Parts: sequence; C-alpha cells; structure tokens
Amino acid sequence: MKLRSLVLVATGIGIGYSISQKMHRDDPEVVRGPQRATTASPGLQLVTGQAQRLADRASVRSLEAIRRARGAIRTRLGEGETFDEASWN
Repeated sequence: MKLRSLVLVATGIGIGYSISQKMHRDDPEVVRGPQRATTASPGLQLVTGQAQRLADRASVRSLEAIRRARGAIRTRLGEGETFDEASWN
C-alpha cells in the first residue's frame, strides 16, 4: 500500500513538472516587448512621426482645456482658496 502511494505521488509530481515546463515555454506566435519595426520608406516614417507629434500636442491641449474648465467651475462655485485638491484629481 505504501509503495503504491509513493508511485502515485511520484507520478503526480512528474506530470505536474512536465506541464509546468510546457507552460513556461515561449510561444512563437506571441510577441513580447516593444518591437522596433523599421520601414524602408522614409516618407512613411516622416508621416508617422508627424502624426505622433500631432497626437501629443492634442493631448496636451486637451489637458489644458480640462484644467481651465475645472478652474471655471471652482470660480463659479465660489470656492477660491478653500477647495480640496484631492477631489479634483
């Protein structure tokens, strides 16, 4: 009885180990980390760079508009200097 239990436990450990090895193996279909894809077309790189700069400027202007709107709300509510900064973040 004890030998059979030992064999069953050893078999379970072996199966678990083999499954864990399969799970930790890299999948070639999955891309990990940032991929640096260089295109052969310099025109495409130029357009991509300009689009990124445009998106960055738009996000900065959007945040500035939000801050202005919050300031306008604060002044309309008459809170002045006594507002709680944590509630606005």
